[in-house]
Amino acid sequence: MQLDAAERKARDRLTFQANRNERETDVLRTRLRDLASINVDIACEVPELKAQITELQLENARLIHSQRADFQDFTQIAGRLFELCSRLGLPLDKATKEIFQRRGWRTSTLVPEQ
Repeated sequence: MQLDAAERKARDRLTFQANRNERETDVLRTRLRDLASINVDIACEVPELKAQITELQLENARLIHSQRADFQDFTQIAGRLFELCSRLGLPLDKATKEIFQRRGWRTSTLVPEQ
């Protein structure tokens, strides 16, 4: 009788543990399926994001090139303005002088201030 009771108790414990393990396994499988689904979604987004990154890098390179060209044009125009003012004997106006100073360029023409 004690042996039967012990056997029943052991079977009940074993059944309980088996059920608990089955529930945990189901929870983990569900979590794994969820993570796999998220992984698939992310994997599908990667090529699109790479394409966007490439587009942004190209746009950035284009803007940098454009800014460099604009700066070179601006520098040339400023040099011509300075030369013209010197030849005509005109001092630079205050706003232009401030721009030249910010850039570290010479601001005084060969002509004295009026």
